[in-house]
Amino acid sequence: MFTQKDLQQIRSKGIRLDDINQQIRHFQLGFPPADITMPATPGKGIILLTEGDQERYKNIYLDNAPDNRIIRFVPASGAASRMFKALYSALEELEGKAMQAQQEWISKNKEIERFFKKLESYPFYEDLPREEEPASLLQHLLGREGLDYGNKPKGLLKFHKYSENDRRTAFEEHVREAVKYCGSRDGMVRMHLTVSSDHLDGFQTEAARILPKIEGETGMSVDLTFSFQKPETDTIAVDQDNVPFRKSDGTLLFRPGGHGALIRNLDALDGDLVFVSNIDNVAPDRLKNLRVKQKQVLGGILLEIRSKIFYYLQQLDGEEKPEKTRLDSMVSYLHQRLGIAIPEKLESWDVSDLKKWLVTTMNRPIRVCGMVRNEGEPGGGPFYVRSESGEVSLQIVESSQVDMKDPAKTALVQASTHFNPVDLVCSLRDYRGEKFNLGRFVDPNTGFISEKSEGGKTLKALELPGLWNGSMAGWLTLFVDVPVETFSPVKTVFDLARKEHRV
Repeated sequence: MFTQKDLQQIRSKGIRLDDINQQIRHFQLGFPPADITMPATPGKGIILLTEGDQERYKNIYLDNAPDNRIIRFVPASGAASRMFKALYSALEELEGKAMQAQQEWISKNKEIERFFKKLESYPFYEDLPREEEPASLLQHLLGREGLDYGNKPKGLLKFHKYSENDRRTAFEEHVREAVKYCGSRDGMVRMHLTVSSDHLDGFQTEAARILPKIEGETGMSVDLTFSFQKPETDTIAVDQDNVPFRKSDGTLLFRPGGHGALIRNLDALDGDLVFVSNIDNVAPDRLKNLRVKQKQVLGGILLEIRSKIFYYLQQLDGEEKPEKTRLDSMVSYLHQRLGIAIPEKLESWDVSDLKKWLVTTMNRPIRVCGMVRNEGEPGGGPFYVRSESGEVSLQIVESSQVDMKDPAKTALVQASTHFNPVDLVCSLRDYRGEKFNLGRFVDPNTGFISEKSEGGKTLKALELPGLWNGSMAGWLTLFVDVPVETFSPVKTVFDLARKEHRV
C-alpha cells in the first residue's frame, strides 16, 4: 500500500506505521457508538452544592491550591472563520449591489439588519471606517486588507468594550481571569495556550501589550507559554474506498487530528493542577468574580478528592495484606463519592484481587468538570457509559457519538439535564508525585470520521478522540452543577451583542 517515498513521508512527521494502519482500520470499520446507559443527573452523577458547600470548597482551594503548581490551559488555535459565516454570506450577496439595493436586502434579513443596527455596540466598531456602505464595512471587518477578523484566531479578536480606550481581546480577558485564581505562593501565574504557528507572532505581540499593565495592576507575574498541535498527531485521509488519499503531487494527505490531539500538549505540561477552558468562553469584569469563585469551588473539590485518593493509595502501597474492612471502606467511597460501578464479581475476590482492583481504579488522573443546565446550547453531555470491557463510568459524550437511530439511546439523550461548557480542573500527578502518561488513559475507539474535500475531490478525515471525551475516558471523573452564568461562549459574531457580554 505504501511506497518507500510514503514511508519516508510518514517517518518525517514522526508518525508510527502501526498508527497509520490502525487509522485505516477505523475508516474501514468505523467507530462504535458510545454505549450510554443513563444520563448523569443531579444527585445521580452530578453533584449539587449548597451555598455552604461552595464556601467550604472555595476555602479548601484558597488554603491549599497556592502550594501547587497551577496552570491555566487554553486551546486557542482555531481560526474565527466559522464565527463570521453569516457575515460572509451577507458580503457575497451585497458585493456589487448599489447602496439602495444593499439596504433593501439587509431589511429582508433580520439577523444582518440587527447586526448593523447594533454595530456601534460591538467592541471592534472604533476600528471600522465611518460612512461606508455595508458591503465595504464587511469587507474591512473580514478581509486581509482590513481587520482580517475572518482569518484571525478568536483569541485575538476584541470581545468586550469598557471604554473607547479599553477594548479587550478574548486572550486578555482570559489572562485577567487567570490572575484572580491561578497564582502560586511565589506570586506566579502560569498560563499555556495552544496556538497555530501562523498566529504565534500575533499572540506574542498582544501579550507584550497587555501583560505589563496586568502585572502592574495585580502585582502578579505571568508566565505565558505556547505550543502547537504536534505533527505526529496528524491523521491520514482516505478516499471513498478507504484507500489513502493522495494530493496532486502524489504525496499522502494528512490532516490535523482535531482538538483530541491536544492531549499531547496537556501531557507535556509540568503542572499539579491544570484548569482547562475554551478560548471563546470569557466574561466581562462584572461576571468575573462569580466565574472565579466557581473555579475555586471546582478546584477545592479536586483537592479534597485527590487527598483522599492519595491517602488510600499510600496505605495500599505500604501494606502487603491490608484488612478487608479497610478495603471495603475504600470501595464504598469510590462508589458513593465518585460513582464508580462495583464489579459483580467483587464479593468473590480475595484481598489480593480487591487490592489490585482498587489500585488500578484509583491510580489515574482526576478531573472535576463544571456542568450547566441544558438551555439549548450545543455541547457534549454527561452520561454513564459502558466500555468494551463492561466497565461503567462517567463520561462526557458528544451527540455525534450516540446512535440516534436507536430509540432507547435517543430517549436517554433527551432525558439529559446538563451539558459540558468545557470548564475542567485536572490533577496530572500520581500519589508519588510522578506525572501520569496521559496517553495510557485514552479510549482509541471514540474518534470521529467526517467528510471533507481536497482539490474538488471528496475524502474522509479522521479526528482523534476528543480532548475531554475519549482522550480522558480513563480518568477519574466528577461532574458538578455550576451556574449557567459561568458559560458565555462566542460561537458567532452575534453572540458579542448578547447580554452576557455587555460590560
